[in-house]
Amino acid sequence: MSKKKPVTFRPFKAPRYSFDKLRICRRCGRYTALNEERCTKCGKASLVSVENYASARAGRKMHTRLLLVLLLTLVSVYFGDSTLQMALCGAGGLLLTGLLYYTQRKVRQNENLRALEHLLAYNIGIIKEGLELNRQEAVSVLRENDVLAYEKLREIAILLRGDRVARQRVALLHGFQLRKDMDLEMEQLLLREFEPLLAEYIGEIAKVRRDLIKDRTLRYVQAYETQIRQMDRGIAILTGVAGAAVRMKRYALLHSRFIGRYVHELPKDRFLRLARLIEANPYEPWNGLDQTVAEIREFKYRWDPEFQ
Repeated sequence: MSKKKPVTFRPFKAPRYSFDKLRICRRCGRYTALNEERCTKCGKASLVSVENYASARAGRKMHTRLLLVLLLTLVSVYFGDSTLQMALCGAGGLLLTGLLYYTQRKVRQNENLRALEHLLAYNIGIIKEGLELNRQEAVSVLRENDVLAYEKLREIAILLRGDRVARQRVALLHGFQLRKDMDLEMEQLLLREFEPLLAEYIGEIAKVRRDLIKDRTLRYVQAYETQIRQMDRGIAILTGVAGAAVRMKRYALLHSRFIGRYVHELPKDRFLRLARLIEANPYEPWNGLDQTVAEIREFKYRWDPEFQ
């Protein structure tokens, strides 16, 4: 077995909205999800967030409307038949311009959002091309700096979903020594198919960050339970996941049959947690898990003061 590498990841905060990670080059129109200083296509330092880009476009459209109204006002004044008519046209035009300006300010937020939706909807193909180039760039630095490659893939995964990126991230994580203080993910890495490296990663997460083991992960493990059992450390992985599931009453109840298959292997602290859960909720539907726990408790921990 190869020795895992101790690493440190740069701080990463998932954005509120996935498009917050997306930027566009004002010069060539290329999209990117990476924190680049310059556009890798044209080399210009002209990358801006898509939100700011869409807002600027919306602002230009509003200014164009105002200028058009002002132009029509000047034309009407110029072709006025009399001084009175010219004054009325000018006053009416200025009033209309003021009303339009006021209305535009009131609806600016909606206009910005509409411009952003239009930008993303009509450029989806170009966006995908940019994200694929990002992925290829991340893979290209893998041999020189696997940590940097992982960090780039982590950035891209906010927008470029799918098994290919997730599988590459799992493969990289397999070579790293995981710690509790690391910024780790779980459900974002789940695949549609069985992957031994993912199963091993789930087992490691169950050790260092069991709070990341949630419904989707529990369902994935049970869907491929047979394949995991056939792995060298399969039982240890399944036992670790079962131990993580007793962290919450809801998970323990929903997955009581799964936990029951590995309850004999649970370490003392996880078994004690489960026993206390059952003791505090004796009338819940434990599907026979409560009886199994009682038998193990009597046989294995009968004289243990923590179970008295």
